[in-house]
Amino acid sequence: MAVIKRLRTRPSYLTPNEPDLLEVPTGSRAPAFLGETISGATFTNESLIGSEAIFAFFDTGCSTCKTAIPELIEYAQKHNVKSDQIVSIISGDPSDATEYITKLSGIATIILDGPGGSVSGSFGISGIPAYVVVDGNGIVVRSGKSQGILPQKGLM
Repeated sequence: MAVIKRLRTRPSYLTPNEPDLLEVPTGSRAPAFLGETISGATFTNESLIGSEAIFAFFDTGCSTCKTAIPELIEYAQKHNVKSDQIVSIISGDPSDATEYITKLSGIATIILDGPGGSVSGSFGISGIPAYVVVDGNGIVVRSGKSQGILPQKGLM
């Protein structure tokens, strides 16, 4: 029964091959969080109500993250995803985040989460890079460790 329910909650346009993150499975509500964008604005889970969004979790000490960022940028441009629909949470030493900020500016809303970040902690993210796609009601429609989980037709 659980498998049937899961198949019903996952839109057919998503890639089925990668398992969900255990921390934020399909069908769960995105957790409440509070962060500050690099422009100084407060950003919460309520900031995204009514809009599909992608949360992309990176860390300044992660070499895989550095190669994943250009792929996320290409995805955003190919599918005309607005910068307020991609939330990039960058953990690690903020003084090492300049490269990430430079590349993601204009592509994503950026939150510097610092070491042991509170936003990453709210989601329970234990490995990076990680991606969580939520619908306009804040419900997780997909999560995973690779960009293969991102909607193949972009966000609505």
